Amino acid sequence: MPGFVYGFIFGALFGGCLAVVLLLLRQRSADRQMKDAFAAMAAEALDANSKRLTEQVASSLDSKKQLIDQSVSSANERMEQIRRLLQHVEADRKQDFGKLSASVASLTLTAGELHKMLASTQRRGAWGERMAEDVLRLAGMQEGINYTKQSGDQAESGRPDFTFSLPNDLKVNMDVKFPLERYKAYLDADSDQVRADELKHLTAAVRSHIKDVSKRGYIDPKVPTVPYVIVFIPSEQIYSLVLEAQVDLMDEALAGKVVLAGPLTLYAMLAVIRQAAESANVMKAADEVMTLLSQFYKQWQKYNDAVDNLGQRIESVSSQYKVVSTTRSNQLQRPLDSIEEIRNSRSLPKGQDDTD
Repeated sequence: MPGFVYGFIFGALFGGCLAVVLLLLRQRSADRQMKDAFAAMAAEALDANSKRLTEQVASSLDSKKQLIDQSVSSANERMEQIRRLLQHVEADRKQDFGKLSASVASLTLTAGELHKMLASTQRRGAWGERMAEDVLRLAGMQEGINYTKQSGDQAESGRPDFTFSLPNDLKVNMDVKFPLERYKAYLDADSDQVRADELKHLTAAVRSHIKDVSKRGYIDPKVPTVPYVIVFIPSEQIYSLVLEAQVDLMDEALAGKVVLAGPLTLYAMLAVIRQAAESANVMKAADEVMTLLSQFYKQWQKYNDAVDNLGQRIESVSSQYKVVSTTRSNQLQRPLDSIEEIRNSRSLPKGQDDTD
């Protein structure tokens, strides 16, 4: 009996242990299955998320690629425009550089010719006259109409180089013999000190020339002339240089009845002179027209008076004609009618017709 009990208890314990073991094994299997199921679900969710993320990334990349392509295309177009602009600028630069080179060469040649010209006294005088004639031509002045020029054989006669005609028979004289030799010495100076000294000599020469011109009799009330004479400086550079070096030179010249004029100043003066002359000619023509109109008015009055007299005579003749053609004719016709009545009453024959 005790052995049976012990066996039963041992069997029960063994069965309980076996059941516990089986329960643990079943629980592990269930846990493993749950883990596998969870892993499968997690893998499936991960795959879905990965696929969705991949699709989103691909869509985002496509849109960004389109934006990048558009930006690259716009940048390429802009670069092409810049390239064309650079080509155009380069072409213009080459063209402008060629023109500049030609201008520098021409300026160098002109400077050389100017230096040669300034070295000759005869050429200096001819250059002044040529510059003056160029300004006169630009101003529309005509020789023999707006001005007169002294001839070569009159160069030493003390007569002005040019004489301009003004309204009211006035004249204004101009001298173009400017001391350009001092300007040549100024240009040939090899140092600043020498150049400063030569500039002083140049202004002194100009001042001396102004005094000399004011004593030449270019202002003559008998001609008559205006109370000023023009001294032409044939270069704006010399004109500006002299006035900057001696600021009171213009006032000093005006005090001596001398007007200094560079090319631009002379052009302005000539424009005023020409306009004044044209206005004076218009006024003169208007005065002549008014004189003719006055004469015409007098003759018109005489014509009207003669027409009135003729009209009165015609009216008088018309009145006499009416008297003759009516009253006198009726008075003469009455005796004839009476004679015709007597002839008809007595049956007298008519006179023969002379036309047969």
